[in-house]
Amino acid sequence: MKFAVLGATGPTGQEFVKEALDNGHSVTALVRSPEKLTTNCDRLKVVKVDIFKEEDLVEHFKDSDAVISCLGCRPSFLGLSPITFYTDSIKPIAEALRKANRSRLICMTAACTKSVPGNPFIIEWVLKPLFLGKTLKSMSEMEDYLDTKCSDLDYTVVKPPALKNAESTGALVKTSEGQYVAEGTGQITRRDVAKFMLSCAVDRLWIKKLVAVSS
Repeated sequence: MKFAVLGATGPTGQEFVKEALDNGHSVTALVRSPEKLTTNCDRLKVVKVDIFKEEDLVEHFKDSDAVISCLGCRPSFLGLSPITFYTDSIKPIAEALRKANRSRLICMTAACTKSVPGNPFIIEWVLKPLFLGKTLKSMSEMEDYLDTKCSDLDYTVVKPPALKNAESTGALVKTSEGQYVAEGTGQITRRDVAKFMLSCAVDRLWIKKLVAVSS
């Protein structure tokens, strides 16, 4: 398959690029800073783009079987700075998919973007107030936008808990439709998330779904 990957220089994006290439796929990495992606492969193309300009994305989406977004931004400490990154970025991505006549999008947010009964205490009462509140709010708004404005797209939203840098565990990823995996560990390796996102693309899994994952 051919993938257009957004956020390919980020820690999870780099893992997806490696996973896709290791499995024989082709990748076009659409990035702001090409020099940050050091992977070398004849099936990898690196292109500098502005992700907020749909005209930068359309031509590259046309050549892809699926668009993978591992985009992310830094959290706002103590909620002092507004975050609209996820809300702002999904709109040009969705429009570029339509103009490219493509529909498959797999993107990543996080577990517990919405407050629901059973959410882990540490997320609701520690991480949200101090670090993640506005980040998760913007992610939640992105999820709502896909749900209400993108019924024409075959999207999948992958929602991991805490991410760690380590080799794949090799174990089956636990999944649950919704906000979090109740029986999960509360963390997962970035490589396992990448493997799961790739499987969603190859096997057309979890279409028009929000799927929480965990190890």
